[in-house]
Amino acid sequence: MLKKPVDSLVAKVKDAKWERPVRTAWSKILEFSKKGGREATRIVLRFYYALTDGNLSATEKALVYAGIIYIVVPHDLLPKKTLGLLGLVDDTAVAAWVYKKIQKNMTPAIEQKVQDTLNSWFGYDIKVE
Repeated sequence: MLKKPVDSLVAKVKDAKWERPVRTAWSKILEFSKKGGREATRIVLRFYYALTDGNLSATEKALVYAGIIYIVVPHDLLPKKTLGLLGLVDDTAVAAWVYKKIQKNMTPAIEQKVQDTLNSWFGYDIKVE
């Protein structure tokens, strides 16, 4: 029933040029990191580096890009400003769903880029036991 509309969407995304949207996503991530903090920024950086790694399908790229934008843009279905902690539920659900879809593409190299960027932006994360 939904096959035809989905196929036409995938066909449009398949030939998309990703350079400009990726640059746009990076600037949004920088803005978001100032408010979101280290751990909130971690998942967004994972998405970004997976997007730029070149191993995602066109559909996965579209999901990741949409996930980044949904998380970093301040307008949500459940606004954090008015709902507080409850307002994080939709962002968390989107992040978890997108991550599950692309988890197989998370490589040690991507994780290292994420960690290096977090250390550069927030300082080194030192665990004291």
